[in-house]
Parts: sequence; structure tokens; C-alpha cells
Amino acid sequence: MKDINFYIHYDNEVYNFKFGSQAYIFHTGLYNGLDKRFGITELLNYVAVVQNCYLSDDNRTPLGSLCDHVAKHWNNLKNKSKYDILDEFYLTIQGK
Repeated sequence: MKDINFYIHYDNEVYNFKFGSQAYIFHTGLYNGLDKRFGITELLNYVAVVQNCYLSDDNRTPLGSLCDHVAKHWNNLKNKSKYDILDEFYLTIQGK
């Protein structure tokens, strides 16, 4: 299979992703203002954290909701394990 790459042109820079989900996560991070609040390096860390959670989840992850949740609570979640992030996310969307 040939390599597929997803390119995002943003703020005079080009960001290359191997998965469309990473491009979507990047876009959602922009939508949530992570670049303005924390800078581009932290936005790219956010993409890595959310992608890792997404790929590790055994459930049918609602990716947009996961992105929004992590963006909203970024300072508290960025250093947690993917499983702790997912547990907190599912507890939040279940209203517990």
C-alpha cells in the first residue's frame, strides 16, 4: 500500500500527518483555541495525546467529543495516561 499523508497549511507552516484522524484532531484543537492559549508545540502534543487515546480505546470513540473534552481540560489531562484520560472522558459523557 502506498503511503498516504495529510497536509495542513496553517500560519505559514505545513504540518504532515499520517492519519486523517490526526488532521481532524489538529483542526479541532485549532477550533478550541489551543494554539492561541498554549502555542503550536502544545497543540502538536495535544494531537499526539488524543491520537494515542483514540487508537487505544476499545470503544467506538466519539472522536469529536474526545477532542473537545481533552482541549477543555488540557492542563489537567496532558500528563495523565491514556487510560486515565479515557476513563475520565467516559465518566463525563455518561454524566457520572
